[in-house]
Amino acid sequence: MSNRLQDKVAVITGGTTGIGLATARRFAAEGAQVFITGRRQAELDAAVKELGPRVTGVRGDVSQLADLDRLYERVRREHDHLDILFANAGGGEFAALGTITEEHVDKTFDINVKGTLFTVQKALPLLREGSSIILTGSTAGTVGSPAFSVYGATKAALRSFARN
Repeated sequence: MSNRLQDKVAVITGGTTGIGLATARRFAAEGAQVFITGRRQAELDAAVKELGPRVTGVRGDVSQLADLDRLYERVRREHDHLDILFANAGGGEFAALGTITEEHVDKTFDINVKGTLFTVQKALPLLREGSSIILTGSTAGTVGSPAFSVYGATKAALRSFARN
């Protein structure tokens, strides 16, 4: 690896699986100090063990603002700044139009939209000049998929958020 991220500090929400875990692996290999979040402690511990000493796990749910405050307080205490924010936490479940519940809508929007917006907003005081903010989107925000309308709506909202 090139160490292109040497002395950089990164936060990756949803860093215990999938795209977030792969990104944390790469950022750490490139020299960054990486903070990852996840809702489940066992998965968080496993990811930190796999990724090594450049990675710190902070358990939290991005839809809970107090968890975001705790994350950024930890970053502030240990590094006093942030160079890369990868707002990746999200998810969705299939639900046909006739089966969508209020709970399904609230949960999906709380994580994918509210969580992402406040992940970015609460990071602002830590971001230095030249910092990067990366939002994980999906083609579901522009292409319709049966039974994935709520998830698609959240990803369309993120696309609008990023553009504005």
